[in-house]
Amino acid sequence: MRRTAIIVVFALLAATITASAEKAAVNIDDLKARAEKAKGGDQAKLYAELAQALVTQADQQFNQGDSARAHATVQEVVQYATRAHDGAIASRDKRKQVEILLRDTQRHLEGVKRTLAQVDRPPLDEAEKKVESLRQDLLESMFAPRKKEGP
Repeated sequence: MRRTAIIVVFALLAATITASAEKAAVNIDDLKARAEKAKGGDQAKLYAELAQALVTQADQQFNQGDSARAHATVQEVVQYATRAHDGAIASRDKRKQVEILLRDTQRHLEGVKRTLAQVDRPPLDEAEKKVESLRQDLLESMFAPRKKEGP
């Protein structure tokens, strides 16, 4: 009786994990579709959310032992973070929200990097530095003194 209960609990746990992984994949595909359709600051914010979600996916891929796909996902994180940065700068809209999302993405990348073997860390370190650079540029665009126009 007890053994059967344990098996049922493990089966439910496995089903829940599988369902959440499928939901995350659908969520990323949904975010990609919504980001492509959006414009301006909304698009930049969606790209930043997508970068953040992809870090979670890369972490799962690393945990499953698929480091090649995880490194490719990390490169996608950098691409979408760059798109978020460029969109926020160009539209001058939702820069603060994008900066906050990129800060969370950077911290999440750092956390994932700390769980990896030394061999897998350099690409994540580069990605983290790139996201930090994009974030810093956003901050400078928000708080830089306005340029005075000539006579």
